[in-house]
Amino acid sequence: MKQGPPGPFDDTMRIQPFTLGRYGTDCYIAYGDGRCTVIDAPYPMDAAIAFLKDSHLIPDDILLTHGHFDHIFGLAGMKAAFPEARIYLAEEDMPFIEDGFRRTRDMLRYLDPGFLDGIDLSSFPAGILPYSSYDGCFTIMKTPGHTMGSVSIYSSEEGILFSGDTLFALGVGRTDLGGDFSLLSQSLHRLMELDGRTIVLPGHGPSTSISRERESNPYL
Repeated sequence: MKQGPPGPFDDTMRIQPFTLGRYGTDCYIAYGDGRCTVIDAPYPMDAAIAFLKDSHLIPDDILLTHGHFDHIFGLAGMKAAFPEARIYLAEEDMPFIEDGFRRTRDMLRYLDPGFLDGIDLSSFPAGILPYSSYDGCFTIMKTPGHTMGSVSIYSSEEGILFSGDTLFALGVGRTDLGGDFSLLSQSLHRLMELDGRTIVLPGHGPSTSISRERESNPYL
């Protein structure tokens, strides 16, 4: 895994991270060998969109680790900039975007009544598809608990895991916003079975590794 633009004969995956929005949500752009995938879409996505355009990258896919508002509200801007990008969200988390965002709006009123100010949700793309399988180098791992549809996105070849809000550096995702702690515990133990050298890129905070979390995460 590297950062920076690829060379003409370099097919190594590169990861460009961004920490965006008032909730410090991490977005990742994975690219290399002519492919580009965006992991999560916080609001605002301006910096990530500028990087994509400056690097002449067009996303094939936008993969959402789960449906919480701080990971999806940048989709309108992304879809406006890259209308052909495919967007994937687990079927179990579809309620967060259905029925006029009713569930998301209820959550926002509870957490932060002002967060929707100035956001035009009418441009949110229609026809978002559930995960089935990703035709590429990523494996979509179902890791419910933080939400019922949380997934982790794994590349065994690159030794990289995008864990969303399931696993953080020395922490784990909360379960009081539509989650289940028992399911989260099961998901965490599945992740701990991965190669210890696997780099973990979470939905918030710094990167870590599976071996470090096995040894030091107090929730494990």
